[in-house]
Amino acid sequence: MANASRLFVRNSTGLVRSASAVDATIFNAVISAPVGSTIAYSIFFALVAFPGADVVGVLILVAIINIPVLIMFALLGASMPRVGGDYVWVSRVLSPPLALVSNLCMIMGGLLGAAFFAKFFSVLALGPVLAALGEIFNNSHFVDWGNAFQSDQWWILGASLFMVVLQTVILISGTKATFRWQNYSFIIAMAGTLVAFIVLLIGSQGDFFSHFDALNKSFGGGNVAAVIKGAPGAAAAAPNFWNFSATLPTLFSIQGFMMWNFWSVYMSGELKSASNRRRQLSVMFGALSWDTVLLVIGVLLLFRVAGYNLVYALNAASSAYKITAGPPFYPFLAALVFNTPILTIIIMGSFLFWSLPSMIANTFMPIRSFFAWSFDRLMPESLANVNERTHSPVNAILVTNVIIAALVIWSVVGNQFQLVLGLIVLAGALAVIIVGLAAIALPKRRPDLYQASPANVKFLGIPALYIVGTLSILEFIGIIAISFINPLSVMNGNRADFWWIPAWLAALIVGGALLYYVPRFIRAQQGVNIGFVYKELPPE
Repeated sequence: MANASRLFVRNSTGLVRSASAVDATIFNAVISAPVGSTIAYSIFFALVAFPGADVVGVLILVAIINIPVLIMFALLGASMPRVGGDYVWVSRVLSPPLALVSNLCMIMGGLLGAAFFAKFFSVLALGPVLAALGEIFNNSHFVDWGNAFQSDQWWILGASLFMVVLQTVILISGTKATFRWQNYSFIIAMAGTLVAFIVLLIGSQGDFFSHFDALNKSFGGGNVAAVIKGAPGAAAAAPNFWNFSATLPTLFSIQGFMMWNFWSVYMSGELKSASNRRRQLSVMFGALSWDTVLLVIGVLLLFRVAGYNLVYALNAASSAYKITAGPPFYPFLAALVFNTPILTIIIMGSFLFWSLPSMIANTFMPIRSFFAWSFDRLMPESLANVNERTHSPVNAILVTNVIIAALVIWSVVGNQFQLVLGLIVLAGALAVIIVGLAAIALPKRRPDLYQASPANVKFLGIPALYIVGTLSILEFIGIIAISFINPLSVMNGNRADFWWIPAWLAALIVGGALLYYVPRFIRAQQGVNIGFVYKELPPE
């Protein structure tokens, strides 16, 4: 029982503050709305699921309503810049069980997101790229491989698990090495996306339609007009912000990938000058601005060349669209503007690099949360072990990636993964609401932590945490309400699965409570009262 007298596992975490503001900004950008993959998948999903959606208008609205959320997270992150993020804040301000609920919600988002981007690499990146290149160079092997990575379970599983293994090796190599991989991958991916933007900016609609018609005809399809006519509901597919039957669920959908620009709080334990309020604000708002501006530009450029109705029709499975070289996503359409091999290789080849940084950002959070739980002696202390050379929590990394690998397998062989993936935003909403309660309570419940902290700022004489905490709570209560009013927003188009929404929220609450009370009981049997740990901030 030598360890029973210690409050924490040890007197320092063993982690090193080596991440820069640039690392954190890119980290936030690729977790929240990785521009290329978001345009290629999420934006197109909104057009098909909610005909008439004004994606540009909703993107701007979502950016505005996320401002108080980011301010709240920045103030709390600067005041308590420790590994674990909301787990530390909520447990020290409100209660440990609520902290485990909010943290579990965020962890589920990270784990499911990482599994999604692992599968994304095979189905929506590698497969389409190989198939498209095979068509360009008349290489049947590339076409066959591309189709296999999109449809064959074993090929998809192999490519997806390869990505999990790759990121495991990268994460174990240390924080500095991890962010080098993240940043270089992001730069390559973003460069290809910017080339696509330039092509769409200088290209003409006439050239695009001509190349599209010729390629689609070679597969037995029709021209642009036929594709638009062959799509269900295409005649009504025109953007209208005031069409609330489309705008509200689109807001829910877009918020689902735009709400995470606060994710850098989970690297605060390794971020240089993390207690600097301005730095926390800059990395969050820098990522939000980057994502919003580029997504808006990207969508407008695509509509300029392809037109809203064609983009809608392509993703609504028009009967006249026959091209089998890949799904009609953003990079594929951009490459058709000039239809030259070099531009196609650059635009589509660079698209392969979106998955890795997004996986790293998603995975980083649950690793640090497991570490924080263990450091507080709530979970097995081995999860807080840190390699002395790389300063990486190896055991926590391995456990997290084993879970992600299991989720990847489920996503490939099961039928419910996509449905649960749509529930991530509800988990995030519940977590933000709990964090909002902690933000409002901090000045009164823990004045010792608040008075001298960067969060002690006022607006018109009112503590800023009161304002941003309240606005954040109201916003995400509204987000949850939208899911109940329009369950198709999250139920993958099947209203019969409505019961998943309350069941999911209840499971997160019960699961979080069990994650606290069961270990507390076990520790009590060992003579350890872990309640004392939550009276103090963990050491750095």
